[in-house]
Amino acid sequence: MTHVATPGGEHRSGASTGSEFEARTIDAAIEQGLLSLGLERDDVEMVVIEKGSRGFLGLGARLARVRVEPKARVASVVRAMAGEILRLMGVEAVVTARQQGQTVQVRIDGGKEDGLLIGRKGDTLNALEHVITRMACRQTGLGDGVRVQVDVGGYRERREAQVRKMARELAQRVIRTGRRATTEPLTGAERRIVHRALSGNRDVQTHVTGEGASRRVVITVVRGRGRAAEG
Repeated sequence: MTHVATPGGEHRSGASTGSEFEARTIDAAIEQGLLSLGLERDDVEMVVIEKGSRGFLGLGARLARVRVEPKARVASVVRAMAGEILRLMGVEAVVTARQQGQTVQVRIDGGKEDGLLIGRKGDTLNALEHVITRMACRQTGLGDGVRVQVDVGGYRERREAQVRKMARELAQRVIRTGRRATTEPLTGAERRIVHRALSGNRDVQTHVTGEGASRRVVITVVRGRGRAAEG
């Protein structure tokens, strides 16, 4: 990796996966990166590699160092990796990727292969998302600074609608009977959907029970509320 000196004691190192910039402060290094790339802050992902240090009496001082990645390139890298994984699986599919904030959303349309990629209750899809996320973190050098969401044939949207409907129906039953209700085993993302769906309902409250893949959401009536309490 070649370091290029810039005015003010700043340095830039270039690589095919992005660029690292050094300056006396983190903000100065970021600004140097934005200037070099000709981009605004909303157009890039930034990771602080070294916070830098003033040292003692000027001795042992270290420059701050940051990695600056154009968002469009991050999405492109993730899309390419997803496509390569599918190719190795022998699956022909159309893959698209776009970045919103810290999240890269990947959409896979495999036609007749969608069921294979989704798996039972989304198990294969979740595993595929995990693999792509780990690869993206290493390939882009952004670590936990990038989050990948993978959907196949709109499955996650349909599943989210199903979970929201289930949560609301269970909540109405709990309010009507005063008895607690428990969901089927849910993934962490699905449990969050339940919590969000019922967060505005003042008659019920939710908590999680179980361990591992058996974790469920328990819905109970708030004491003194609900139709059962009125009687």
